[in-house]
Amino acid sequence: MKRFALIGLSLLIASPATAQDDWDLGRDPERKLTIAAVTYDNFGVAVRCMDDVMSVVVSGLPPGRGIRSIRHRIGDQPEATGRWVSAGEGAVAFSVWPASTAAYLSGGGRWVLEVPDGDRLRRISVDLPASTSAIGAVFTACGRTLSPTSQDDEPSQDSFAGLRWSSMPTPEYPDRTNAGGGLAALTCTVGARGNLRACRIESEFPDGAGFGRAAVAAAHRRGRVEPVDPGTTRTMEGLTVAYTARFNLIDDFREPLPPIATRLPLRTD
Repeated sequence: MKRFALIGLSLLIASPATAQDDWDLGRDPERKLTIAAVTYDNFGVAVRCMDDVMSVVVSGLPPGRGIRSIRHRIGDQPEATGRWVSAGEGAVAFSVWPASTAAYLSGGGRWVLEVPDGDRLRRISVDLPASTSAIGAVFTACGRTLSPTSQDDEPSQDSFAGLRWSSMPTPEYPDRTNAGGGLAALTCTVGARGNLRACRIESEFPDGAGFGRAAVAAAHRRGRVEPVDPGTTRTMEGLTVAYTARFNLIDDFREPLPPIATRLPLRTD
């Protein structure tokens, strides 16, 4: 088994390999890192848990920046359209909703991606081995369970299911990061009065920059939702919302921007 898995993304990009029989699994307790990965010539994919936050990283893509929409299909699974994020004009992309993506990939099969490349689509196709054990170990490290229903259980996009913001949380920009921007994807449980609690960081980019914690703090302090239909008698308590929060620097000031626009309707009054 290759040792690149403990090193991380730098070798994921640089190490060409032939098709593997299974995903490599590596652990680095000092970095709180568990990673499952597979590489091919000029292409690689890794599922990892680091500091209790999951990520799915793909290298060898056409260059792109910011939020990227990528259509992909594996084996007999239905086609999915995933949201990914890249820095600069990078050939590496991180899944915005990695738990759902990882569960989707765990069954293995021919993985076909259609990635925007300028004014055309580039098709990438590789055969991924099934990997419930290696990817399952990453889920376990992040306090999750990989099961046949995990893909449906985990969010794959922003979701508010009949709710809307009554108070949209605007997170503060983390002081301890030098990153010029970032994002965090959260899932939160809704309280009886529409408050958000038990928010979990589904992903953050860049890793370890503090955007996830900042988004969670704002959600717990200021996030409130309400039914789209004011006359509904359905209780909100226990419902789950999933959304992304984006951070950008404006000029030289660390002024936060509100979350990325979603399909969640805003209150108009």
